[in-house]
Amino acid sequence: PAAGGGGGSISAVLQSMQGPDLYWEEKGPLQDPPKEESDFKEYDTFSTFLAACQQHGVDLTQPDITVLAPGNVACEQFSAVAGPLTKAVCEYHVIKGVVNKDSLGSADLTTVEGSTITYRRMFRKDFLDNAFCGVKASPPRTSYASNVKADNGLIHGINEVIYPGWSESSGGYGSGGGAPPPAEAG
Repeated sequence: PAAGGGGGSISAVLQSMQGPDLYWEEKGPLQDPPKEESDFKEYDTFSTFLAACQQHGVDLTQPDITVLAPGNVACEQFSAVAGPLTKAVCEYHVIKGVVNKDSLGSADLTTVEGSTITYRRMFRKDFLDNAFCGVKASPPRTSYASNVKADNGLIHGINEVIYPGWSESSGGYGSGGGAPPPAEAG
């Protein structure tokens, strides 16, 4: 399957396209024969997200949508902490309207769920809530596709599952709040 999809609805393209590239990481040296942590392992897929959308009746074939697609690894990590993907979580990954990656900062990011996703540009990456979107990286860092065309819209790969109600922390680096006071002279 091609990394760029292959025509059809967003649902059909996600079923056939390669997901984020995965590497052996810390489990590489434990293999027989041993692998480097930076050796390519396999491509992730989107089957967990697709199954959850299907289970909850979230229509990925509706016209003029943009889907923020988390791979299976991201879904597993989310589910380990927050439980299975709910209908609201699945709908929150579907933006009303076709939004190119270059337009994320200026477009309306209202989702089918009804909430609006927060866009931030930090660390030379586009963030949608807590996830980064469409990042090209060199191995062993994973890359995420963006602007994958389907008959009914676009797909952008994201590295984490996003969820309604997310907000920036009240402090910490990059949050805009909680900055330390200026140092006093003296």
